[in-house]
Amino acid sequence: MRNQIKIFFLAVLTVVLFSQKLYAQPLHFIAYGDTRRDMKTMDKSQIKHNAIARAIRDLDPDFILFSGDMVYYNEFDKFREVITRNYTGNKMIPLYPVIGNHEVVFDEKTDVLVKELLEKIGVVNKSEGQVSPPSGILKEIELLRGKLYKEIDSIAEAKLKKRSRQVLCEEICDKLDAAYISYLKESLCKTTHGQSWYSFAGEADGIKVKFIALNSSLPDDEEQFHWFLDELKGFSGPKIIFEHYPPYSIGHHGCTDMLNSKSKAARFRDRYTKVFNNASHNILLVISGHDHNYQRLIKTDKTGVMQLPVYIVSGGGGADLTGNGGCDISLIPLDGFQCVGLVTAYHFVDITMYANDKKNLILKGKALGLHCDLSKGLPDDNTFERLFAKDRLEVIDDFTLNWKTGNIP
Repeated sequence: MRNQIKIFFLAVLTVVLFSQKLYAQPLHFIAYGDTRRDMKTMDKSQIKHNAIARAIRDLDPDFILFSGDMVYYNEFDKFREVITRNYTGNKMIPLYPVIGNHEVVFDEKTDVLVKELLEKIGVVNKSEGQVSPPSGILKEIELLRGKLYKEIDSIAEAKLKKRSRQVLCEEICDKLDAAYISYLKESLCKTTHGQSWYSFAGEADGIKVKFIALNSSLPDDEEQFHWFLDELKGFSGPKIIFEHYPPYSIGHHGCTDMLNSKSKAARFRDRYTKVFNNASHNILLVISGHDHNYQRLIKTDKTGVMQLPVYIVSGGGGADLTGNGGCDISLIPLDGFQCVGLVTAYHFVDITMYANDKKNLILKGKALGLHCDLSKGLPDDNTFERLFAKDRLEVIDDFTLNWKTGNIP
């Protein structure tokens, strides 16, 4: 009888262990952002974004992290069209977005300024082919742009907070197919009214990973900050953060936002990187956008080993690309982090996480895309659609991160 009991329990144990091995699998996801058009072309479809999304769809990831700036001003219908064409259907690929600075460009005064700018730009577009645009109109456009940016910066945080929630709930959740967007509603329904930050969990070979979406347009919001600290306390395992403003960058915004201590991006950096860079929180990656290029920023120990977290800037989702910021990089507060290479490329980041036999978590990342020489100009939409195909993409960067389960306190 005892032998029969032993055999029974051994059989049960074998089934359990086999089941765990059978169903445990790597976690595969994509990160990208900044798909918006600009003011001159915002009336057109997001053709570049659609080509990039089509290539992402062909890779069949488990989900997508989107680092913000879906739209230039009010292009939500065009963004939703791309998502519907590529990520919904029989095989649904969840897309988790964060709020970028362009999602919250709204206000009665900004509406008036944008309308006036569009009219002036229309006059310039009609004059193409002439020797020069009408006298003085370019100066008027620059003055209007200055007024617009000043007006945007003056929008009260309470309005930005309300608008951010509206974007996620009303422009994304309520207008995309209900069956498709249910995963995001589940994450947002756990949040309080007015909240535009959230988290969700993934699993890589049996190791749970938490993904935390933050709204970097609200750097001083106490509710978000304390919610974030509670998220860190409530989960001791590995985490990945995604948000819009890059805490560290040597691109255009590194030379403007980061050198202006009063900017939202600088205030977000000053408050949140103190937490991000605390090794006890087990943050592996911080993914952002905003600068329209690819960057990986790292810090190494004395032996040259890459430390955690690693910062990724992925802003090559369709907006016009930008290069180095053009300032003295040594003046940018990088807290000891160094950029291992800024690449002007339309791209996305392909990440796979899995565990080895010792249950140590391994993260393999590669940036796939189309490198562009800014001195030769950017490809037009038709050329881009032909070039940005899954089998033709360049590996513009690859990296590996290791995290030991023993890091959990």
